[in-house]
Amino acid sequence: MDSIAFIDTEVSLKNQEILDIGGIKGDGNSFHSRSISEFISFINGTRFICGHNILNHDLKFLQKAIPSSGINQLNVIDTLFLSPLLFPTRPYHHLLKDDKLQTEELNNPLNDSIKARDLFFDEVSAFNQLDDTLKSIYFLLLNDKKEFRSFFEYISFNSTNPVDLPDLIHQNFNSEICSNVKLTDIIALYPIELAYCLALINCKNRYSITPPWVIKNYPDVERIMSILRNKPCISGCTYCNKALDHYAGLNHYFGYNSFRKYAEKPLQEDAVKAAIENKSILVVFPTGGGKSITFQLPALMSGESMKG
Repeated sequence: MDSIAFIDTEVSLKNQEILDIGGIKGDGNSFHSRSISEFISFINGTRFICGHNILNHDLKFLQKAIPSSGINQLNVIDTLFLSPLLFPTRPYHHLLKDDKLQTEELNNPLNDSIKARDLFFDEVSAFNQLDDTLKSIYFLLLNDKKEFRSFFEYISFNSTNPVDLPDLIHQNFNSEICSNVKLTDIIALYPIELAYCLALINCKNRYSITPPWVIKNYPDVERIMSILRNKPCISGCTYCNKALDHYAGLNHYFGYNSFRKYAEKPLQEDAVKAAIENKSILVVFPTGGGKSITFQLPALMSGESMKG
């Protein structure tokens, strides 16, 4: 196993100075001190450094405090970015602070380093349990991205799948995304967003929704999910014909087999179809015309398809 150190820092909100550092290595050797020189000795010879939100937090302050330590040459693994990919049903977006008895206490960086270690090995185990095709899809999308590159290097994973990536995704997610979606541009411009979308779709759990942390950091995730699953294709496909069928939705959510008509006019059905097709519409119904379902049904169907 390659040498790896799991670290966490406690930083002053007032002056942005490091107050405390904790760490634990893969071999169990631990560190807890605010001494920068001792920390440099602790990580010396380590090939990988890992933490929870280390890219946007810990590393920024450590590079400022110890610019000549060689920490810039380390392979950085951030468990925060791996979490929604490998635990889409219940992603970890913060480490549980069960060791803190009072909210005003400082974090214990050694304890948090240990939690980051445990989370990381859970993530390695979760990746190893994925089917080979999904592993290849994630690798081909993410292996050159700073948030994921070192993870694949640590586990020594490399895809040998010869199939074109858009074809591979369509084959693996047949009937789960629109067959007519053009994936080439999405792969080129939004590979991380696409990977997070596919992870959520793959878990097949209605109550697994796009986490707020992902939306905040990768706002295009919602748009990509809409392109994949919430825009009926003109020619029709296995997914769109099933998931975006207004009759199937009506029966599923309300138990009805047909829409209400008013003066033999299918106002309710026309409005629902227009909303599902993402058209801009103005609906004016008489009292008792059934306006509620015209917005409730498209919203329910969209929520399920969009993982929202």
